[in-house]
Amino acid sequence: MANDGKLSSRPPQMGVNGSLESFIDGASIPNRDALEPAAAPEREERTHPWNAPNVRADVVKVYNLRLPESYLLKLKYIAERSPDSMQQFCLSVLLPAIDAKVEELNLKNNP
Repeated sequence: MANDGKLSSRPPQMGVNGSLESFIDGASIPNRDALEPAAAPEREERTHPWNAPNVRADVVKVYNLRLPESYLLKLKYIAERSPDSMQQFCLSVLLPAIDAKVEELNLKNNP
């Protein structure tokens, strides 16, 4: 049964004709890519945590934001009167602001 590239919370299953021994034997075969040293990343990439190799673009994390009540009501007002949800509106404004601030900090720290 193929999973079409989707992540699953279930561990992989052995095939119908597979045995425990063949499964274990397959795990002991070294991967050629794992034996070759990876090229050293550029200095800037190593210093920024979002450039780490384990950071995935398809993973979305939750961050709770505390807003004054008046701003939460304003945000709801915007969402009720525009095609964007509160979440979409915040992302459309916040993500470019984060990128701009990172660029500003990089320019300041690396003249």
